[in-house]
Amino acid sequence: MIVMKFGGTSVGDTARVRQVAAIIEAQPTPRAVVVSAATGVTNMLLDAARAAAVDGDELAAKLAAEIRSRHLEIAAAIGDDQERAAAVAALDQLHAAFDEALANVARAGDLSARNADRIVATGEKAMSILLAATLRSLGTPAVHVWADRVIATDNRHGNARPDRVQTRELASQEVRPHLNAGYTVVFTGFIGRAPDGSTTTLGRGGSDYSATLLGAALDADEVQIWTDVPGVLSADPRQVPDARVVPGISYDEAQELAHFGAKVLHPRTIRPAVSLGIPVRILSTFLPDKPGTLVTRDAPEDSVKAVTALNNLLLLTIDVPELEDLAAASAAVFGALHGDRIEVVAASQASSRRRMTYVVDATGHGSCSRVKQRMVAALEDAEVDAEVGCEEDVALVAAVGAGVAAAPQTLSQFLSVLGRVGVPVLSTNQQHSNVALTVAIPGRDAARAVLAVHDAFIRPQPASARSRRPRRSDMLAESLRVG
Repeated sequence: MIVMKFGGTSVGDTARVRQVAAIIEAQPTPRAVVVSAATGVTNMLLDAARAAAVDGDELAAKLAAEIRSRHLEIAAAIGDDQERAAAVAALDQLHAAFDEALANVARAGDLSARNADRIVATGEKAMSILLAATLRSLGTPAVHVWADRVIATDNRHGNARPDRVQTRELASQEVRPHLNAGYTVVFTGFIGRAPDGSTTTLGRGGSDYSATLLGAALDADEVQIWTDVPGVLSADPRQVPDARVVPGISYDEAQELAHFGAKVLHPRTIRPAVSLGIPVRILSTFLPDKPGTLVTRDAPEDSVKAVTALNNLLLLTIDVPELEDLAAASAAVFGALHGDRIEVVAASQASSRRRMTYVVDATGHGSCSRVKQRMVAALEDAEVDAEVGCEEDVALVAAVGAGVAAAPQTLSQFLSVLGRVGVPVLSTNQQHSNVALTVAIPGRDAARAVLAVHDAFIRPQPASARSRRPRRSDMLAESLRVG
């Protein structure tokens, strides 16, 4: 059994929806499909909701009409008259509920997180209706199932956390019977259900997360993430023109790449698959014959697989004169960062043990002056005498691959490469059990550093390997053996 997820760019218009339907039909059954809203629709839904909240009824109505028009345009291409009529009727009901939600927001004069989730879910729900109807019109038995009947979450609207145990129970009730009956289940990504029955959303990367949550709940043999890139790349192609698709990586490597800036997978996406050892394959809707990247429990080899950079960071240094104050200083700093929801990307401690270095993502929290002021105040409250330093426009460059952090010569080579191209290193981090080497450098040098490290550690792909195109049946057989 496989779970396939298609993002917004994959279902952005009529032609792409039909292309997705063809990809689905080529896969063996049983299968479930997780679908996002069409490109741009989620933003339009939120814009309409915000307009309704501030007496912008005219703009809200205009956006609602545009969204409905996009959905009806896709519906118009459904070949079977009966299926097309049924899809339009279902869309009418969905958009009526959307209009009612907008009216509620307008009356309240405020857009609550609860109402925002209800409204934004319209995009995924509409696409599930349209894709299921398209499949049926092509002769494939299909049914749409909305995730706010299956993905159980807490009540944190906007960024809800799933309850995997309850989700598994609900999936057996709401999804499994359709699969057993031979239907392709078209499932809404991004959304879930709070304990009170209201619709929630899963936050950034929610549709991919939905796919792995559903895959874990159904004991899938493989989860496929179909997107607009041909797999996990060895570097950002805007920085490295000859970046190539990495054929296989481990769960740990995938999570490290996501943590350090790669955009293919959100870090939490992998977690449900990890618990059950379910392979996750990254594929391109626009290059469906390409093998993509297979993510599994074990790394296929010990080597640097990819180089990435996370930009727009701050480098905080905390110098503590008295060693006995170190623990209190660390607690104060981490507490303040957590309180301000500032992510710690990397942390290290000098050999003297008196200097702590934190590379943090303070996007949206101001510049060094504000963050430094916050740290100074936290240390004063903890009655710790410490000096706080801060540097802006820092990038963290990571070389990701199993075994590289355990090899002393790799860090030496890493630093040597950066030295040859004149990139200063602000801090380094190497731990034996990690699957990444990281260095903090000035942000202005990030692109140059990524290119140099990629050239040094990742060899160009042989021409024979680039031309080989494995058959889809062979790919699935491979993944089933792994799973």
